[in-house]
Amino acid sequence: MKGKKIHITPENLKFIYGDDYNFFLTKIVSNGFCPQCPDSRYSSTITNYEIFLNDLNDIILEGVCAKCGGKIGRYLETGEVAGYLPRIKEVLRQSGF
Repeated sequence: MKGKKIHITPENLKFIYGDDYNFFLTKIVSNGFCPQCPDSRYSSTITNYEIFLNDLNDIILEGVCAKCGGKIGRYLETGEVAGYLPRIKEVLRQSGF
């Protein structure tokens, strides 16, 4: 999977985050940086996002800004969190990787 990213489902994301999923919903989704919004300052909400897992076990969200509709993304360094790694590996195993 080196250099690639795979699409994962919202259910996979919930599984990976476990008890931290509420943190994802309240802090990650609503604190994005939108380069198109002049006063965003990491206060844009990402909507209609797709979820990917990359070869570093990090999660990537690709969606749109709720304020202006421009493209916005989030990069979540989940691969550095030891508690997430077993669940990430299970998601990858179930996905055939």
